[in-house]
Amino acid sequence: ETIKYDACDENNWDVIDGTYPLSNACGQLEQSYQDYTCPEGSEHMQCEVDMNMEQKATTQANWYGAPGPLFCGPKSKHPFVGYWDYSHMCDFPWKDPPELCMDYPGQRGGQAVND
Repeated sequence: ETIKYDACDENNWDVIDGTYPLSNACGQLEQSYQDYTCPEGSEHMQCEVDMNMEQKATTQANWYGAPGPLFCGPKSKHPFVGYWDYSHMCDFPWKDPPELCMDYPGQRGGQAVND
């Protein structure tokens, strides 16, 4: 998948109730990434979870309306995250004023909904 889609980060691809939850950065397919541990014999490579860490992926899928890059951060900064609306249309450069997709380079549709 990394080679096929030229992605160095995990894409948001786990659909739940017809949407792409922004919380998929915490784990897809009912996983909890922060609860991962190293197998026996490799515990010395395991790090403590940094509850204040913030990260944003540098790549994402490129199909029309594809969810933006996954991100994570402390709950104090992101107490609630919604979902990605892949049907949102935002690529109208000819309108006055222009309506453009601004979440990632090359985006032609979709938007984050946090309500």
